Amino acid sequence: MKRKEILLLLLLAFVQFTVIVDFMILMPLKPLLTDLWGINPMQFGIAVFSYGFGAFISSLYFVNKVDLYDRKKVLITIYAGFTIGTFVCGWANSYMVLLIARFVTGLFGGVVGSVIQSIVGDAIPNERRGQAMGILMMGFALASILGVPGGLYFASHYHWYTPFLGLGCICLVVFVGSIFIVPNFTGHLITAQKHKLISLLKNILSDSNRRNALLLTIVTMPSHFLIIPFLTDYFTKNLGFDYKTTVPLIYIVGGTLSAFTSPFIGKLSDKIGRFKVLFVLSILSVIPLVGIPNLNTTNTYLLLSFTAMFFIFSGTRMIVTIAQITSTVEPKLRGAFLIINSSFQQFSTSVASLIGGFIVFQNADGTLGNYPILGYLSVGFSVLLLIVFKKVKVVS
Repeated sequence: MKRKEILLLLLLAFVQFTVIVDFMILMPLKPLLTDLWGINPMQFGIAVFSYGFGAFISSLYFVNKVDLYDRKKVLITIYAGFTIGTFVCGWANSYMVLLIARFVTGLFGGVVGSVIQSIVGDAIPNERRGQAMGILMMGFALASILGVPGGLYFASHYHWYTPFLGLGCICLVVFVGSIFIVPNFTGHLITAQKHKLISLLKNILSDSNRRNALLLTIVTMPSHFLIIPFLTDYFTKNLGFDYKTTVPLIYIVGGTLSAFTSPFIGKLSDKIGRFKVLFVLSILSVIPLVGIPNLNTTNTYLLLSFTAMFFIFSGTRMIVTIAQITSTVEPKLRGAFLIINSSFQQFSTSVASLIGGFIVFQNADGTLGNYPILGYLSVGFSVLLLIVFKKVKVVS
């Protein structure tokens, strides 16, 4: 891979890092918000859902516009809005204000990922795209190693909103870096045409392969995300682990291992085939998906073993599925398609959280009930993931 490609991917990984931290940091903050505002699992699920709903709304606005402009300008404009939204979250002083702030952040943050994928699709050939997605996934690993643990440290030692204010400052630095490092991408403008929203949606959705790619996104997210929003509550309330030490350690260990395994999995999927890698990962992911919600231990090492497997086996499946989805559409429609795909991704993720909020309940002592059900549902979606993946074909 060329030096310019690596530099671009690393910058995009930092953009991804900030978006992921913004989305992830809310979930381990749930115990603090419960103590502060008394929110229950259902209300928390709605708070997570509001982000995805904002992403869905913005995707309807950008879908017929994103391929009409230089991808660099689109990225910078959207990222500026995301940065502002992150600061707004840090200024929230009630549950309702936080709900609105998450919606605003989702309006911009939910579209950033699709713009990044469009840039990667234009800049990196298909035969190296798995490796490129592996580098991008380092943003997720970095978020787990530094972002979330760091945010938890400041939230537990200062105020719950401190992570959002700190992240906003990091976003400002990354924003400036994007201006200087990301090149202009205008090749797609040669064949770009302005379409009405309805006609563009019909054009994109008329192809069965693209519909299968969107279905792949829909089943991918619940197969991984269903158990995530309530992990911290389960570990601290049900199992009795310490919020200030054990919870950050979970993200540090899992993120560090992901940083090493993500590029390897990306390369391996390019070399031996994406489905083969996805199949093995899905089989192995059953261990943490079923094991974590049914854990009954006070042994930190055992807990870290299961959460590490969750990061490696379940989380890295996104590398393979995103690489496949990105390869299902030609450049002139790639941006619009990936905007729609991003909305499906954010919406299905948020709906998974909402479903979890309705299934899980909180007892009087703070412990969670029905949590294992979410693990079994995740396994069911993992099976659907393999079935749908086989239907998604790469186009030249």
